[in-house]
Amino acid sequence: MKTKVQAIIVSFFLVLVFVVTTVVTVGATYTQVRVDDWDLMEIRYEYPDGHYDTGYAGEFTISLYDDVLGWGGSQSAFCVDLSSSISQRTYDIDSLLAPTVEAAWLMDRYAPTSSTKSGAALQSAIWATLYGDDFTLNGPWDVKMLSNRYMDALGNATIDAGYLLSNYSIVNMNGVQNILVQNSSSAPVPEPATMVLLGAGLLGLAGVGRKKRRQAS
Repeated sequence: MKTKVQAIIVSFFLVLVFVVTTVVTVGATYTQVRVDDWDLMEIRYEYPDGHYDTGYAGEFTISLYDDVLGWGGSQSAFCVDLSSSISQRTYDIDSLLAPTVEAAWLMDRYAPTSSTKSGAALQSAIWATLYGDDFTLNGPWDVKMLSNRYMDALGNATIDAGYLLSNYSIVNMNGVQNILVQNSSSAPVPEPATMVLLGAGLLGLAGVGRKKRRQAS
């Protein structure tokens, strides 16, 4: 019986050490973003002074690099800036910024999109929430109609700001197009110190049980 109890305690301790050394601490940091692909189409938009411009709108596919976890899986992303450019390559992240809850809600509700048109419509809706009257989508007509549907849904939505702000971020890269992404590392996870305390408590209980068995014998 003594040997069996010792074996159980040793086994638990080894498992505890493994968990403590592999658990991710809260607040893991993204340091790089890799732009893998995009699906864009040309749109037309109007400024308040009456002049028109054209640009490309749509959905990006990116991956984020975490210092602890390494490269994450592919995910959707959308542009924040109207005029900045970006290429298919890896960039260093300067900081993660808080998005507007409206832009985050649109991405949470409709991404990933199912077509080039829906990606352009969603991107246009996100720009509309960010720029207000400084961005008015004029066409193509079918993209405009779909973007208006997204905006109507946003206007009637019940928004959980806490959830959106903890799960979405703007990747800030100086001199490059900033992008709206899902911040997948924001989910709370056990901290190593908590796991150590839990393990110590369970080991203590095992010791008490062993002492009682000795007294009984």
